[in-house]
Amino acid sequence: MKREPMRFCGVSWPHNPRVLRFSAEKTLVEQQSPGSGTVIQETGRRALRVEGEGELYGENCVAQFGELLTLFRTRGAGVLSVAGLRPFYAVFEELRLLAEPKPDVLTYRFVFREAAELSEEDKPETHVIGNGESLWDVSYLYGIGIDRLVELNPQVRRPDEVAAGEEVRLC
Repeated sequence: MKREPMRFCGVSWPHNPRVLRFSAEKTLVEQQSPGSGTVIQETGRRALRVEGEGELYGENCVAQFGELLTLFRTRGAGVLSVAGLRPFYAVFEELRLLAEPKPDVLTYRFVFREAAELSEEDKPETHVIGNGESLWDVSYLYGIGIDRLVELNPQVRRPDEVAAGEEVRLC
């Protein structure tokens, strides 16, 4: 079964990464209480971290890396879509070339970190629906009420039945 390509800010990865790692952590405080023992208190969660490694291949592999580097340099926070996770706001934190490119193959590493929210200037005007997404997902992603999304997209008959690849207005 073929996975959907990883996407960030509407740009699809040329080839899905070979390795993906997800790190989700919580911040805990341990308190010693005389006579009561130890108490563990959860004080919140840390930002999700998505990192991976992959290969870009083909005679244009260096150009493919250049496109990812441009994305890294020019975009702030945006929506990251990775197979197996609900899309979320993220910042492209790291992009690294791991070795000297070989003919037709380039090995790279990347890191994304979950961002709290998009700034107003980073919010896109449209969103392309991914496989399995509904207007409810888009509403959650962008913090737009479902009634407003339906109003902006009269072509959508039911918020839970939107075709993958369909572009919906956000403002």
